[in-house]
Amino acid sequence: MTPKKRILLMLSAGVLLLIAAMSAMLSSSDDITNRFQPGRFDIVLEEPHWTPDHDSVVPNEELPKDPQVRNKGEVDAFVFVEVTVPYYDELITESLDGTGAAKLSLPVVKFVCSGKEPAFDSTATPAQTVSGGWLELSGSPSKDEENKTFTYTYAYVGADPDSMEAVPPEAVTGQLFDSIKFCNARESISDTEPFIENRSVNVMVSARGIQTEYLKSDSETETDPEKVWQVLNGLGEGT
Repeated sequence: MTPKKRILLMLSAGVLLLIAAMSAMLSSSDDITNRFQPGRFDIVLEEPHWTPDHDSVVPNEELPKDPQVRNKGEVDAFVFVEVTVPYYDELITESLDGTGAAKLSLPVVKFVCSGKEPAFDSTATPAQTVSGGWLELSGSPSKDEENKTFTYTYAYVGADPDSMEAVPPEAVTGQLFDSIKFCNARESISDTEPFIENRSVNVMVSARGIQTEYLKSDSETETDPEKVWQVLNGLGEGT
């Protein structure tokens, strides 16, 4: 091979290396994987003074029952509590002296709060009394005629009744009420309503919540109790 040919081959190899280098610069790739860990959301319903051993109760007996909600999660929460109480269509309430009897559809138990009297008298209604910091929502109580129950729904609002109060992680709400009291009542003598005696009375309490961040819009958090309840039930919009 002549010196001239060797030079041409060397130049050709140099051109190939340059093209390969340019190709490497013009076609590059890389990957980034982002991992997101959502904040844990967890609320717990507590009743610090409730004991399950209540086999027999009598009219006007009061039992300790103090529902409250604790935020065991990692994000702020708005919370609600629902209480379902049985009622009887022909429950007759009367004063302690036996006068003022009235046949009414009434819940079997009423809520008792410190410094407040439960509304048990001859003109009693399904209305209940709860502690400060809780707001009863519109439409409450709802009446289930098939199952013979009233369901009461409350929002935790703290000091401002027009605005939900966020419960931060590890914080607890105030107690909804302190105890429950069985009404001073007897049943009518008819075949339409079974006697209360020897029957179990179930009072069901449930807590529901939603993280406050879900309700932010334009950097402002929705705090209206009725609207937050609608969002929680799929009837409103969150973000």
